[in-house]
Amino acid sequence: MEHIGSALGMAARLKGQFDYSPDYFRERLPHLRSLGVDDQTVKRGAILLLDLIKQERICGNCQGYDKCGKEGDAQGLYDYLDLYNDQLTVRSGPCNPYLKHIEMRETSSLREFSEKTLADKEYRFDNYPQEQARKHPELYAAAMEFASGYDHRRNPIETAAAFKGLYIFGSPGVGKTHLMLAICNMLDDRQVPNIFVRADTIFDKLRGMAASGQDMEAVLEKYCTVPVLAIDEFAQERANEFTLDKIFRIINYRFSNKLPTLFTSNYEPPAVYKTFYDSTKTVDAMISRIVQMTRIGRLTGKDARLSQVEFLDA
Repeated sequence: MEHIGSALGMAARLKGQFDYSPDYFRERLPHLRSLGVDDQTVKRGAILLLDLIKQERICGNCQGYDKCGKEGDAQGLYDYLDLYNDQLTVRSGPCNPYLKHIEMRETSSLREFSEKTLADKEYRFDNYPQEQARKHPELYAAAMEFASGYDHRRNPIETAAAFKGLYIFGSPGVGKTHLMLAICNMLDDRQVPNIFVRADTIFDKLRGMAASGQDMEAVLEKYCTVPVLAIDEFAQERANEFTLDKIFRIINYRFSNKLPTLFTSNYEPPAVYKTFYDSTKTVDAMISRIVQMTRIGRLTGKDARLSQVEFLDA
């Protein structure tokens, strides 16, 4: 019975299409004018045009993908009017509300991989120590430029030169993590997917998964493919063959695919992991990639944490 009802509905529409003039369609679908089609072409495409008018009515009252008024597979898609061999046709593509929905869902899925706490969200550019910002203006400007300008939706090859990652090194307490978190928090504000993670936590998680027989691939893939990966306290964990293999895999993938990576470390790049290994092919290859894929900046100064020490009965 359903197909009979559909056939009757189609018959009614076929009959009804002759009640509409070409000017009726041109008035409601302005793109028809830019296509320059004649009246006969408009009449032949009347059924398609009626569907597009319905779409414009639904999409004109859009309240977001979750409340999409379209049915079935049409939800999240938008039909664009086109002309092919003198026949009106449509090409479909995802609508902006659907793309925003996917982006928000992806951002939400990254939270389980991120190590950022509620307190970490308070680290911003506007509360970054001004003394450090004045002392290191190029590094501060590079961090601000990346945080405010990087767009993951653009071709990574096109943006690789303009938006390399950052490698921020220096002694403890000079503001490295604050600056990295300021970048990540601004990226969050701009809805640019990113993961902030401390290096030792990466390997604690992976070692735990390996010990319990869990598959590590999903976690590694997230670290490899997220648009921006921020690794805090890089090369400060106790390295072994397991950790070197995994961190090299992450860095090599991101290097090869032009995905920006942010690092903070107590060590300048040539010294990373040299505490544990004087030289290995893996470490040397990793250093080479890091140097090429980042802009390197050093923060100097006194340990700000020590200035906040409170002595009892001093």
